[in-house]
Amino acid sequence: MGLAFKNGKFKIMQITDIQDTADLDGETLRLIGAALDRERPDLVVLTGDQVKGYARSMKSEENVKRAIRQIAAPFEARGVPFTLAFGNHDIEGADAQRQLAWYMESPLCAAFDSPGVSGCGNHNLAISGEDGKPALSIYMLDSHGSAGLGGYAPLAPDQIAWYRETRGALKEQAGDYVPSLLFQHIPVAAAYRLLTPHDKKVRGSIRGFAGFKNKHYTLDESKVFPGGRHLETLCVPESDAGLFDAACEKGELLGMYFGHDHKNSFAGPVEGVDLGYCPGCGFAAYGDGVRRGVRVFEFAEIDVRSYKTWVLTYGELFNRKRVRHLKHWLMDQTPSSVDDAVAKGIRLLIGLGVLVGIITALAVLL
Repeated sequence: MGLAFKNGKFKIMQITDIQDTADLDGETLRLIGAALDRERPDLVVLTGDQVKGYARSMKSEENVKRAIRQIAAPFEARGVPFTLAFGNHDIEGADAQRQLAWYMESPLCAAFDSPGVSGCGNHNLAISGEDGKPALSIYMLDSHGSAGLGGYAPLAPDQIAWYRETRGALKEQAGDYVPSLLFQHIPVAAAYRLLTPHDKKVRGSIRGFAGFKNKHYTLDESKVFPGGRHLETLCVPESDAGLFDAACEKGELLGMYFGHDHKNSFAGPVEGVDLGYCPGCGFAAYGDGVRRGVRVFEFAEIDVRSYKTWVLTYGELFNRKRVRHLKHWLMDQTPSSVDDAVAKGIRLLIGLGVLVGIITALAVLL
């Protein structure tokens, strides 16, 4: 499938955490369809948790295939190529290789699996410039799944080696290192460098994860692009196996973008590489209300490195301040982590205590 700049422009849309079963939520499909119609991207990248692999109904391969067909349908209807990486919940159901084969049944699917590399679906897409040489490239990496005790597995060393080898091969084709973006589901630990650490809980701060769980964090507004939101723990693996160090080596990687933590949508540079979140778009999973959305990237061939990126939300597309249905509001109350569950539980107990106190006082007075 040939991908190329058109009239000197190329636009990518990142969609993440659809996280649904065989019958996709109607609001999720409305969001995706409206975003595609508004932005008219040249390529869509799905960055994991497309399906809710932990759901009982998704233990059926037929239901997984049905969900995949529905996910592909909006892109097929508009003739938009798409590619994908898997998330930790995708692989809790049907085998990833079989899922990839079902996606690849779509004539618009640009994803494939690079042989001999750990995981499933590691691949690179080169976008040609006017001269026919690669002017931009997209890396899709499998960030695997859980590693026990609530943690996440690191990338395998051979995935980092594959990235370096592919980078070198593209240089040979283009005559220089090719400006690139890298997408995967689970973020790298370096994203914590966009946050401000606190030794104890302060208003608005959120406890860290893995090697960062001894502190609480708030978003450092001086380090991120305007409009970013940090509402959820950055759930990172203990190690990225050296991926971020490799990303910084040659200066060709413009940014690394993730999903996974549905309510986060911030982005900013760390050592010259932009690290950023796309908010979850799925209404069948918890999210940030009407700030569920997609992330858009716009490139000009004349200066590929000076790309633009922004988040487009459900609220903006439909001019809404709240979700439409009670079931979606209730879904948003689902704890996103153990710490979030504890905090919500404490607030609930306090609320119940206050309510009992009021009822008791009224009983005495009456």
